[in-house]
Amino acid sequence: MVKNQLMPTALVALAVIACAMPTTTPAKTPKSQILPLTCISLEKPMTTDEITIQENTQAKISNYFVGVGNIWEREQPDAQGVIAPRMSATLAISELNSEQTRHEEVFVGSLISLGSDRYCVVNVDEGNSTPGTLTMRKFP
Repeated sequence: MVKNQLMPTALVALAVIACAMPTTTPAKTPKSQILPLTCISLEKPMTTDEITIQENTQAKISNYFVGVGNIWEREQPDAQGVIAPRMSATLAISELNSEQTRHEEVFVGSLISLGSDRYCVVNVDEGNSTPGTLTMRKFP
């Protein structure tokens, strides 16, 4: 009699355990296995040439149109791969001589290549009652 009751109890226990196990998928692999190159980790000195672009506008920089949008806090990895909430922006980068456009999510310390020129993001400000801004500094 005890054996007959033990089997259904064991099956119910296994079913409860199976239902309680997490059903989430494994963490998504980042878009790129290569960690982002950040200008904060580079040893080269920078110039004082700064460019500030207001959110929802674009600027002509180094033969590219660079538009800034979607400024908010996102989970982003730094140069060491540490993922943390960072104030960031989405850049729409269009080469003037072609119709090619690329999009990049950047935060303070991100390195942006525009042709042979490189820029470091030095500030991302979400703005309060006004559009936010992104400031970049050109490497010499």
